[in-house]
Amino acid sequence: IYIALLKFDFFFFLGFTVQFVVVVVDVKDIEFALTIAAIPVTILILVMAGYFTRRESLSGMIATIFLYFGGLAYFLFKLVRMYQHTDRAKRYIPARKTLTSFAVITIVLIILTIINAVVCASNFKHGLKPYIVNRKVESEDEKPSMMEMPNLSHGPVPSRMTIE
Repeated sequence: IYIALLKFDFFFFLGFTVQFVVVVVDVKDIEFALTIAAIPVTILILVMAGYFTRRESLSGMIATIFLYFGGLAYFLFKLVRMYQHTDRAKRYIPARKTLTSFAVITIVLIILTIINAVVCASNFKHGLKPYIVNRKVESEDEKPSMMEMPNLSHGPVPSRMTIE
């Protein structure tokens, strides 16, 4: 569930950021530069969150959870800024509805991600790591093919188990 939430976070963050960058046409504004810089930072945070979860790194997860709170503050700031009564807020009017939708969905997803990250971190050292780390991936040759007929040279396969 946590990895799926990370993928949704990525989609909605990127959707909000791209819309925001397109609406904010003043490239000399510091907010524009910070928004552009936030894209690779967020991608790195989400990739590292998945890595820390798979490796059961508690210190990495704690740092990630703090960064999630920073992301939550960022989106709340952007949402409030869009509705302030200033000249800057007038720039957001053409895309205010979609920006608001993406911001609210992202805020909800970040809250769910924080909750799920805490649950995942509390489950560390309880036995899932050996299954993930030592998982054997079958090669194409080892996978059973659904296009081949089964080998019935040893006789028909009984459809029911008998008690004898």
